[in-house]
Amino acid sequence: MAGDINPFVYSRPVAPEDVLGREPEIRQLLSLAGGGHYVRLYAPRRFGKTSLLRKALAEAERGGELVPVLVDLYGVLSYADVTIRIERAYAHLHGPIRKTIESILRTTGLGLSLGAPGISVKLQLEPRTDPLPALHALLDLPERVAERSGSRVLVALDEFQDIVKVGDFDKLLRSHIQHQGEVASYIFCGSEPGMMRELFDVKGRPLYGQAEPLRLGRLPDDEIAAYIAERFARTRRGADRVLDALLATARGHPQRAMLLAHRLWDEVARGKAADEDDWQAALARTRNQVAAEFDALWRGLEANEQRALRAVALFPEAPYGARALGAVDLKKSGAHYAVRSLLAKGELEEENGRTVFVDPLFELWLSNVQQGGAGGEDAPV
Repeated sequence: MAGDINPFVYSRPVAPEDVLGREPEIRQLLSLAGGGHYVRLYAPRRFGKTSLLRKALAEAERGGELVPVLVDLYGVLSYADVTIRIERAYAHLHGPIRKTIESILRTTGLGLSLGAPGISVKLQLEPRTDPLPALHALLDLPERVAERSGSRVLVALDEFQDIVKVGDFDKLLRSHIQHQGEVASYIFCGSEPGMMRELFDVKGRPLYGQAEPLRLGRLPDDEIAAYIAERFARTRRGADRVLDALLATARGHPQRAMLLAHRLWDEVARGKAADEDDWQAALARTRNQVAAEFDALWRGLEANEQRALRAVALFPEAPYGARALGAVDLKKSGAHYAVRSLLAKGELEEENGRTVFVDPLFELWLSNVQQGGAGGEDAPV
């Protein structure tokens, strides 16, 4: 039965209609885009940036004034990778605008196409092909689309921080977009705070000061509660008695809230309401699920980063105090350096004057390990 399909998606971006909240951010994005501004959208991993982008672009398309293009730059390593990703992004368009773009690409003579035989095929068949001419043509597309159709193109570059691995791509990109203010808008979306700051806040970088910053924050508890309660009710289940515990654990983290809700839903039979036993079982399953991920994350950190995280977990009100630093054998200078590194990596963030874990489940895992909840000679105890 459809009613017995778990309604909480946590392992992938959700459909635009299932995005939880974010209406103010979407309105701001579309307002800036409509005015020809460039936006730097940033947030920690798993805060729903891609889902938000998809919803914003879907609304832009419905409005009929913007041509939405979502480019996934995750893991790109070369100009060829970037070229293929941009071509694929335009291939998702449909209707008259797709025909217009196909016509434009045919005139380039570079093997670009929105169908199957695109630049990726050419690069596979002829590995020595220089991708730069095709990349220049793709970056010029917004201007040519405007000439043909009069439409403004809205280009969202997701996981933009990964372009630091691709030579001087930001310099190449700047050479194109600086002339496109009248015909295109750009959203640069990233999840590594340190890398995004390097790209946009460091003088001398090509994109320095080029985009309006917009940070995606935690979700309000009331929005999460309403979303979870509605989906439990829709599938003839209840969660009211344990919602407060779930909200306290998730602490506004979008993906973690959905993961916890997914696991809780699995514990509750149709026609029943979740109780404390159901919640504890769901929490235990969740902690088991993420344990390997956090163990790998922990092992990849520097020793002083590990010590700093322990100090924040053990003494959240005063992680730089003498008692906290003494407990983890860390000097104050080392603590500040380690915390700066963890802030740049997106493991910690500043919130209301305090340094806090971005991921509440990571903090829960670390606290549990420190209390003897997990073992192993490399456990952070």
